[in-house]
Amino acid sequence: MMLITLLKKLYVVPSATLNSGAGRNMRTFCRLLAKTPEPLILNVGSGDRFLGGGRLAGLGARLVRLDIAPLSLVDVVGDAQRLPFAAGVFDGVVCQAVLEHVPRPWQAVGEMARVLQRGGLLYIEVPFMQGYHPSPRDYFRFTLEGLEELLADFVKVEAGVCVGPASTASWVAREFLAGVLSGFSGNRRLRQSAVFIAGWLTFPIKYLDLLLARRPSAGMIASGIYFIGSKK
Repeated sequence: MMLITLLKKLYVVPSATLNSGAGRNMRTFCRLLAKTPEPLILNVGSGDRFLGGGRLAGLGARLVRLDIAPLSLVDVVGDAQRLPFAAGVFDGVVCQAVLEHVPRPWQAVGEMARVLQRGGLLYIEVPFMQGYHPSPRDYFRFTLEGLEELLADFVKVEAGVCVGPASTASWVAREFLAGVLSGFSGNRRLRQSAVFIAGWLTFPIKYLDLLLARRPSAGMIASGIYFIGSKK
């Protein structure tokens, strides 16, 4: 029993992606909210982390973290498709790597628009080229044009790549190598072992995004994209 517990603690697979844009984008988000005293910010699908969220401290922001699961850092348990808040109460909304897991992302976007004040700020990150990652389900991928169409009711401030092409290569390499090592088996334990080995062999590839993510054509095979906009 103790051996099994130890093995579970040692089973750590490094992330295949490097989000090199979140900190920079949150800096822009904060700059645009700088004139709002103690802005009220909603993080939709917050989980237990907030990439770039530390930058909100300088604003004196009040942060509400919502997730569908009652995790340790979650303030409100709720559904992004039916937010439990009154209309027009938030100065800003952040939604990172969530909409691919929502059955009706257009409905979630409508709800974010509803709870934002007029002129309120929205920051969204979504995957473009990423492997299947259910949490608990995985429904959608978005091109930059598709994301902008989904958010057509917002005034675009900027949009682009937040997770670059090297992260795409890292993820594909990890999944392919894990598949080869496991014979693309459906056996869960065999796959877990294969992912562990493949993850440690391929994760360094993602660091090439420090050089590539902001290149002009990085969006052609970017792993993740973003949108910053304001409510009309």
